[in-house]
Amino acid sequence: MSVRDALGGPWASHWLVMVAFLPPSTLLVLLRETVTPYPEWWWPLVSALAQHLVTAVVILGGAAIARAVHDVVPVPTVLAIWSLGAALRGVVAGVLAEQVAGVDGEIASRAAVWALVSLVWVPPIVYAIAQFERRRLLLGALDVAEFELSRERPRADASGAAVQRQLRIAIAESLNPALHDLQQALDASRASLDRAAVAELSLRVSQLHDDTADLLASAVDTGPPPPRPVASLRRALDVPPRRPWSTAGLVALATATLVVLDAWRIFGPLAAIEVAVSTTAAALVIGAVPAAVARFRPELLEANGQRTTTVATLLGILVATYLMLNSGIDPITWHGLVIVPLLALGLTIATATSIATLVLADLNRDAEQRLAALQGELTTLYEHNEALLARERQRLSDLMHGPVQGRIAACIMALNFHTTGGTDSAQGRQLTDAMLEHLRAVSRDLAKITAGTSAAASSP
Repeated sequence: MSVRDALGGPWASHWLVMVAFLPPSTLLVLLRETVTPYPEWWWPLVSALAQHLVTAVVILGGAAIARAVHDVVPVPTVLAIWSLGAALRGVVAGVLAEQVAGVDGEIASRAAVWALVSLVWVPPIVYAIAQFERRRLLLGALDVAEFELSRERPRADASGAAVQRQLRIAIAESLNPALHDLQQALDASRASLDRAAVAELSLRVSQLHDDTADLLASAVDTGPPPPRPVASLRRALDVPPRRPWSTAGLVALATATLVVLDAWRIFGPLAAIEVAVSTTAAALVIGAVPAAVARFRPELLEANGQRTTTVATLLGILVATYLMLNSGIDPITWHGLVIVPLLALGLTIATATSIATLVLADLNRDAEQRLAALQGELTTLYEHNEALLARERQRLSDLMHGPVQGRIAACIMALNFHTTGGTDSAQGRQLTDAMLEHLRAVSRDLAKITAGTSAAASSP
């Protein structure tokens, strides 16, 4: 999957992405509006929802128009749509601040900050989501391919005799219940075999004949159903972190862009410096934990990638929280209390996004190569097994044509002849006895065919 495929695909304007952006964007709006003197406490929430609604309309509408022209939307077009939506956030926020709170809306600066945050955050998040969904599909396809290989390899190793035996057993298990039911119906109607009963029996015997022909064409042990074609969320997320220091750099950049500028505008330069120091320390911890595990326990990193990432992120958040509340860079503690929730959420999302951006593309490329190899092997096995199965079906068809299908066909002819002519009770009993004898013979022949192994079946 290329960058254009990921960013220009459906996830760049998917409604689930818009829903996912609602909580962090709301926290950011609440932080920004802390110093706006709205008359009621709920006005910042109204502002957040209004901004998100306008942004969603612009992005979803703009993407729909772009997709009417392009199957895969060009990356500059995607970035332009998201930047416009982000800038309109600042316009909506500034207009509400001016009209409701009666203060300078700072529309230009708000729009510029939102556009910058959008350009830093949206491309890696959309790319990560697209690669993540690609990984789920690839893992599911690998599971199905490995399942099919595990089923086809024993068939490829089986001899003609084994395939013949499997076909015979499958046919016998399917036909014996129908034969038994038909014999019971004949016994029950021995004394009252009128024209209607004969016609019904003719239909049932004809169905038995058709079933025999169908089974010869399709009878084979299908085995258990294949696994789900899409992997679970947890499995797709469980990836070993790679390039931990690159991840740390991306986490620091993304989180600082999200929080530092607004911390400076709202609480002053000391708060911004404190956020920058806390973010840098947290990013170093997030990079150092997997780096240390990779150095001293590499097998643990491969086996528990998700757990290692979780531990590193939690430790980074704890370090950032401690520094925000206790570093003393900004002497006003409540500033840190206001910033910490957004900082923690930003570190979490940035870590997941950075790891996905750096790791999933490589893993998906490896998975695609492995899937291609498995599918090539599977195609060869399919062709071999189909040829073997077709040959043994033909041999079994030749074997059953006389004793089984021939007797059933004779029953059909007798019933049809009896239906067109007159019938009385004596003729009906004679027909029933003859039919029962034929069906018993069919059962005996079927049992012999099932138990026996012909010389043709054992030949290569």
